[in-house]
Amino acid sequence: MSMERGISVYVGMGYKEDAIREYLFTAHQYGYSRIFTSLHIPEADSQKILNEFTNMVKYAKQLGFSITADISPASFELLGIKRENIDDLCKLGIDTLRLDFGFNLHETAQLVKESEFDIELNASTIDEKILNTILGEGIDTARLRACHNYYPRPETGLSYHLFVERSQLFRSYGIPVAAFIASHNNPRGPIYEGVPSLEKHRHMNPVTAAKHFFASKLVDAIIFGDPFASLEELSGVAALEESCIELAVETKPSISSMERAILLGRHTNRNDPGEHVIRSQEARSLCHETIMKQSPLPRPCGAVTIDNVEYLRYMGELQVVCHELPIDARTNVVAQVIKEELFLLEYIQPGCSFCFKDILVSAK
Repeated sequence: MSMERGISVYVGMGYKEDAIREYLFTAHQYGYSRIFTSLHIPEADSQKILNEFTNMVKYAKQLGFSITADISPASFELLGIKRENIDDLCKLGIDTLRLDFGFNLHETAQLVKESEFDIELNASTIDEKILNTILGEGIDTARLRACHNYYPRPETGLSYHLFVERSQLFRSYGIPVAAFIASHNNPRGPIYEGVPSLEKHRHMNPVTAAKHFFASKLVDAIIFGDPFASLEELSGVAALEESCIELAVETKPSISSMERAILLGRHTNRNDPGEHVIRSQEARSLCHETIMKQSPLPRPCGAVTIDNVEYLRYMGELQVVCHELPIDARTNVVAQVIKEELFLLEYIQPGCSFCFKDILVSAK
């Protein structure tokens, strides 16, 4: 199953409906297929929620989006629906209910068994004991999804360790997992510091955060938690290929056209990489011209190197340095992984695909 991309849309928050429609259309053009919305944000204007929500969903459905709504018992009053008539939410266009606080485990299981919706559980707060209690009610796991929380307050986002633990739990039962990344274009109020699932992603470029989730292989959907991600953010996440870890690099001015062609090819880390380097198993076969010796440069962590003619039959070998190595005149340093993405190197395990994006070219 391919990775789903999603956006978040919030009603009753003072956003113009025309702006929301334009955002939906743009996201749809980039292949986004999922909308998350919350029907119990304390700051939302309860007098406007129902009308704005109805209009938003109608247009989103025309574009083919699926709608997940985060609800609590208070949401029913806002929408004018009795709790026992929960399936009336289908008439509003909601596909999936994400259950927040206010629903006990038995109620959650009953909703899965009796309602028309898929039910999305809070992946951040449910541990193995709670999940087993829910599943013990005899429900169909095919009706379940999981989505991590987002965290508007700085310093409260999940640790990567807990994210891994909880995500692995759900995936062990075949339940798909989603998580949020922040947008820096229009952070959601009232705190305005992003709404990511992981704390380490709060101030990270959202494209890099998405790469991290892809590399973890622990999520099935990535959702912008903030409203109105920028065009650059939307397109950057949309362009990522989940089966290949992309590394943003700055190329050296001395890089030759042959070296650039090798660099920008598709690579696989050898099944027997070196202790200190990631080794491309394809690079030497991509080399069709002599790689001339360049002025030797330092090889810090993240340096991308291509062996020159002085390395004899290794000419054309591409490596990514994982631990600082001494200068070697037989190896040309052609690029450097940006500092923000050095942590991704640990995810490029033996047999893993990787590729590079030259951000200097992209910035022109």
